[in-house]
Amino acid sequence: MARQDTLDLEDKVRLLRALAFQIHRKRAAEEVLGELLEHESKGGRRRAFRAGTDALAESGFMDAMKALGLIGDEAALILEVVFGANDHRLLSNALTHLADYAEAGGQ
Repeated sequence: MARQDTLDLEDKVRLLRALAFQIHRKRAAEEVLGELLEHESKGGRRRAFRAGTDALAESGFMDAMKALGLIGDEAALILEVVFGANDHRLLSNALTHLADYAEAGGQ
């Protein structure tokens, strides 16, 4: 079996939905993402999640999301404002909509 260095669409949608769910429950975005990356890395796919783990430790939530390929530069600009507003419901809804968009074939 070949090693997978990038996340596939299903992984991206699953991560976005998991983030949205936990953030909606008023958990800190960085904490949730760190836990998800740690959990996913244990499944033998550490390589695919390494860039996100490193970016989270060095630069924070948005850079980790970009490193994982969950969002692009344009989405990062918008999410930075949403993230900075400290509104867990708004951030959760934005992540859910990104997952819906990706799942519908938009990404």
